[in-house]
Amino acid sequence: SGRVDLGWRMQGRRDARRLVLTWRESGGPQVAPPDRHGFGSILIRRSLAKVISSEVTHEFRPEGVFAEISMPLEELSK
Repeated sequence: SGRVDLGWRMQGRRDARRLVLTWRESGGPQVAPPDRHGFGSILIRRSLAKVISSEVTHEFRPEGVFAEISMPLEELSK
């Protein structure tokens, strides 16, 4: 059981708009931070940062994982 809420919002000035995507888990088993970052999370963070100048944040909260990806709209339209 559990739930994943996905969301998005626009952020920033008109000439520097960013698309922010969010992933929020709740109602599932308790989550603990991993001892180390796995290949998948490292790959996501590095590839998004290089390809579209994004910022990736993720937190392992007791109620579930929270992740946010912020990317410049200008990069998405190329």
